[in-house]
Amino acid sequence: LYGLSRRIDNVSHAVVVLGTESVKRLALTVALGRFSKRFLNDKALRVCWDHSVACALIGERLAEHMNQPQDRAYTAGLLLDVGRLALLACYPAEYGNLVEVARENDFDQLECERQMFDIDHCAAGEWLGRHWNLPDDLVESISTHHTREPNDESTASIAAASDRIADALGFSALRMPAQYTVEQTLSGLPVLDADAALGAIESMEDDIRTAIDAISPS
Repeated sequence: LYGLSRRIDNVSHAVVVLGTESVKRLALTVALGRFSKRFLNDKALRVCWDHSVACALIGERLAEHMNQPQDRAYTAGLLLDVGRLALLACYPAEYGNLVEVARENDFDQLECERQMFDIDHCAAGEWLGRHWNLPDDLVESISTHHTREPNDESTASIAAASDRIADALGFSALRMPAQYTVEQTLSGLPVLDADAALGAIESMEDDIRTAIDAISPS
């Protein structure tokens, strides 16, 4: 994943080379991937995990261009769809069918979830976040990422932008056409250099796919 010339074979060495925050982010990603592993063999559902990883990496890059904490943005992006992953863990077959129906018929995914499970993945993720005593800004990011307009420097705003940009770069959880371009999404954010941010984000697709292959459970 990091393209290092020599093998890192213990945690202490990893912390020295990568830094504590990078190791923490990687550990969180691997842990969430192991939680999700048993249903990721389904290709239709694997895209949901790919979307989560994409949101994390995009959030990290956005935060860099907004002079905001990158570790916070990465964590928020990774956890955005934790409610979806929880529904998948509890109802893998049923949720897999929902994904296919929503995708093929261009249905509102949140409304489909409410009709089938009496809760959508944003509300399920919010419940989990509060149950786990996550910080308020992470809970807000999870619960509002489909409804919030990304227009400020908050963690929730960066997370909502990451969700839109992941779709624009081809990492939609439902494999549906994106509603917003990268440029449209960035236009509402207080980035330090709009042109630099646009170029950096639009060139991320290959890096994201490399990261997904490196850290996703096989």
